[in-house]
Amino acid sequence: MSLSESKIRVLYEYYSENGFQQPTDHIANKLNICHKTFFNRYGNKARSMEIAWQYWQEQCRKKWSELMQHCNHSIEALTMTLYNFQELKRTEPHYYEFTRDNRNYLHPDSFFFSSILIILQRGKQCFHIHEDLDLETYIHFLLNNLFLIDVEEEKRPDILHFVLAPALTERGTELFLETPFS
Repeated sequence: MSLSESKIRVLYEYYSENGFQQPTDHIANKLNICHKTFFNRYGNKARSMEIAWQYWQEQCRKKWSELMQHCNHSIEALTMTLYNFQELKRTEPHYYEFTRDNRNYLHPDSFFFSSILIILQRGKQCFHIHEDLDLETYIHFLLNNLFLIDVEEEKRPDILHFVLAPALTERGTELFLETPFS
């Protein structure tokens, strides 16, 4: 059975406001549906969480795609993407924590992994990213650092430089230093 976007959005908003720790009875009550309807509609709690998380990823993808259209080069796109990780932590804490705790960001189909992969591939084509960089290994390094290190705002430029340095060519480093995020 295919769910309408409105039903998925309601579930997404519930988890966004309340987190993922509530029992299904509480979730069903808040969604104004009975317990049986919850299971008929969403399968089980784990499936409902996956549905909401996938919807959240799609919202992030749309938002970030719009932002990336205004970037001048791959390094600016990469730094803007990394900067927005901290915004997600602030604006969508339950989804950010769910992603971090389950390490969903490391799956090649995740929005985070695939978005960074595309940017890095473009950066290689423009010689901003080292040609011989193993992209999958580097993305694991990058995402683990972004999700697992709690960065205070004033230290963010230092952390961005730390996680980007292994990938950047000399020209890539110059472009990074020209961004407002450095």
